[in-house]
Amino acid sequence: MQKLTQHIMKTKSVYFFTVLSVMLLLVSCSDFKLQKDLYGDWWPVRASGSVDNDQFSATWDGNLGVHGDILVTYVSKKNPNLSYEDTRYYPMLSFNKSQKKFCTVTLQSLGDMRASRYRKFEVKGGQVFFEQANDQGKGTGEFGEGEDLTFLEDDVVKIGKVTYERYEYFKSKHPEIFKPLSEKGFDLTTPPIIFPED
Repeated sequence: MQKLTQHIMKTKSVYFFTVLSVMLLLVSCSDFKLQKDLYGDWWPVRASGSVDNDQFSATWDGNLGVHGDILVTYVSKKNPNLSYEDTRYYPMLSFNKSQKKFCTVTLQSLGDMRASRYRKFEVKGGQVFFEQANDQGKGTGEFGEGEDLTFLEDDVVKIGKVTYERYEYFKSKHPEIFKPLSEKGFDLTTPPIIFPED
């Protein structure tokens, strides 16, 4: 009887570890596919967020302008009749396949889009983790908190509270924005990004 019990326990252990290994493999494959699908340039199109400090609070949720912009109203906590508006900008994200790194790109001027230095990113458990930058904009080797990563369509991804469209898809939907740039001689196969000197 004792041998039978030991055999059952060993069988359960083998079964448990087999199931666990298969689950880890599936998660790993899923993360690899998510990371592979991320490569390329992503334009911010919608965002939600909030700010709440000692003096002001604000909440926003809506479509972004072509520069990744949204007008946010900040309301005073001491005097609710006092408020001010400010434009908040979301950057484009560029995931480089050869370097397996990412950078952010400022969109305030479509003819002069400034990129940050490339830093590492990784996808684990359906979240994307971004390497933190130091004061000089270089990677520190430390990663921030993960942000949920969900593909809504082939060319639409939601990262955290921001929805992005693949650059080519966004460009095809807004020819009025990109036509003047192409007429000025910009090659718009890829976004007109200016990378920092290292």
